[in-house]
Amino acid sequence: MPLLAAIFGLIGIYGAQLVGVQIMGVDAGSFWSQMRAGVSLADVNEGIAKSCIFGVACSPIAVYEGHDATPTAEGVGRATARTVVTSAVVILFFDYLLTAMFL
Repeated sequence: MPLLAAIFGLIGIYGAQLVGVQIMGVDAGSFWSQMRAGVSLADVNEGIAKSCIFGVACSPIAVYEGHDATPTAEGVGRATARTVVTSAVVILFFDYLLTAMFL
């Protein structure tokens, strides 16, 4: 999860730069200076911490659902769906708690 968070963070920054500089005509120097001013090391640390906790929280869910699945294509599909839904709810819950803690 931390590696995915880092990759998608970089993709998000590149996308913002692409839209801001290339499409909207914002000066590249202004974009990067405002990016550095708006994003602090605490924001990066919070993202890394959250992604680690989300990974630790979702792994047991996936293991349990996979172990409990019936060994058919339908059973695996249902287990996957349950894993995704349960993980999404757990991530929303932990995101709420962690955001309250980091503030």
